[in-house]
Amino acid sequence: MKIASQTQYEEIDISIPNMDTAEAEKSARSILQNRRGVYAVRIIERGVWIEYDPSQISTAHIYELLNAAGLQTEVFQESMSGLTGVSSV
Repeated sequence: MKIASQTQYEEIDISIPNMDTAEAEKSARSILQNRRGVYAVRIIERGVWIEYDPSQISTAHIYELLNAAGLQTEVFQESMSGLTGVSSV
């Protein structure tokens, strides 16, 4: 686990409707874990919760990584702002 600094991390919940197997969950976790700028990853039912440093990784890049692995991403909710919507990626 990475040590928190004074960096302001952001959180996002990403819905992944086609993440319906243990293998898909494992794939999502391995894509995001230990990625520069990603502080924490939690697998949730058909999705992921991510705490990240936006100065090191963008949400667009997170979506691209998951989409490249065949995972369909949709924004469920940005945890800090409460904004919801569908990923434009």
